[in-house]
Amino acid sequence: MKQEKLTKIARGCAAFWQMLNFRIVPGAPKRQKGVALLLVLTYIAVMSSTVLSGFMNSQVSFSISANVRDDLKAYYKAKSALNLGRLMLTYQYELEQDEFFGQRLKKSNFQLYQIMDLLMAPFKTGIVSVDVPNADKTIASFNLHEAGVDAMGDDSGDYTVKVSPEEGRINLNKFSGKSTDQTSLYELCMLMASPEYDELFNTRSAKGNKLSRMELIAAIIDWVDRDSEKTFITNECVLEESSGDETSLYVDQRKKYKVKNAKLTTLDELYEVAGFGDDLMEVFRETLTVYPVEKVNVNLASAKVLYSALCNSVEADERKDNRIWACADPTVGSQIFALAMAIEGYQQFVSNPMNLLYLYTVENQTSVIPGVVPNGTVVPFRNVSEFNKVLKAMIDDSEQLPKFLLYSPTAYLMFGDKIQTLSTAGLGLSNLTFSTKELYANITTASPRVFRVVAVGEYGGTKRTLTTVIDFNTTGGQYLYWREY
Repeated sequence: MKQEKLTKIARGCAAFWQMLNFRIVPGAPKRQKGVALLLVLTYIAVMSSTVLSGFMNSQVSFSISANVRDDLKAYYKAKSALNLGRLMLTYQYELEQDEFFGQRLKKSNFQLYQIMDLLMAPFKTGIVSVDVPNADKTIASFNLHEAGVDAMGDDSGDYTVKVSPEEGRINLNKFSGKSTDQTSLYELCMLMASPEYDELFNTRSAKGNKLSRMELIAAIIDWVDRDSEKTFITNECVLEESSGDETSLYVDQRKKYKVKNAKLTTLDELYEVAGFGDDLMEVFRETLTVYPVEKVNVNLASAKVLYSALCNSVEADERKDNRIWACADPTVGSQIFALAMAIEGYQQFVSNPMNLLYLYTVENQTSVIPGVVPNGTVVPFRNVSEFNKVLKAMIDDSEQLPKFLLYSPTAYLMFGDKIQTLSTAGLGLSNLTFSTKELYANITTASPRVFRVVAVGEYGGTKRTLTTVIDFNTTGGQYLYWREY
């Protein structure tokens, strides 16, 4: 049997060899000519496509693996930046508890988050350097590699972290209690009182909201308060007696839902509130928060929020009992908004350590505002009394207002390059007076405790971003919000 099988195999091989050599098997029909060549070409084509398909699949798998690798490295670079930022923020409060540094730190009100970029740079590059602002010159430099310290960055990857306190905003969740505080209500009314926003609340405009200022504010309060009765607010921003069903504003909505009657979880939840849309969010997003913030922190507030705080404290003759319209008056409103932008510019100037370094070294100055601000200050306002002094200096000294308007982001947004030649002589600020009691009750300069941290990691063309909100009212910080993308 084995001999027969071997014979058959030998005959088959001989026949195939004859086909490859284009020999015609005796007695075979002529139509079999070229079949061997066709089979060989077909075999080669099939094998080539199989090899090519395998190669392409390998390339795709390799690219997917490389992207996953880069994405993972970018994610952990972002996470490293986030952890470094959180570590530095935590160290701020540990220093405040220190027996030696504590009182000095609190007295100076110095904040580590303000120099976060300077602190992060050595971790990435391994080099500590101090440069002159607006000049290609380095004052001092030290290479940590020479001391045996390796950096965390490399040529193919990078990471950054941006820290911004939430304390410079108005907390909407303050209205979630059993009753609405009139002072907090004034604060929100003043924020929206400027004539600049009239078109946003123009009920006759096709692009405007369907609710007036006071109706929109009432809708926000109804969304977060605990009761189910509709809130009414007069044009003077005074609460009236509640009555009616607060869900009546949502009856005509395609997606019918009940009012939450609980705290806002994120600021984007405002889109669920009747009358609130993209136009309002674009204008007020940077002025509002849903995190545990009480008073307006004047070291951090933008010009819009400062405008609200100042309007809440202004004394304007016969308008004292009707404060919201004192600020809505074009004359008073323009004066206070100019002050708010100048204070914002003062913040920006003092908060930039390079500006202060240039002022104290190159220009050989000892104070930002001589005779008003203490020599060598490195924070905008150490206490509310200092804020009041700067405010009065800007009202009384005609040179201070235009000087700091140049550093205001809001002023540049409104006037552009014209800010360089903008005249403030005709504003008549000397007529303005503020209630010190009201002002001190509404503002603070305390060390911030709630921070939004945005960490970005990059590797091999892939970018990952982590956005968090951390509350340092608890030891070590507690995450209130986390988002990855």
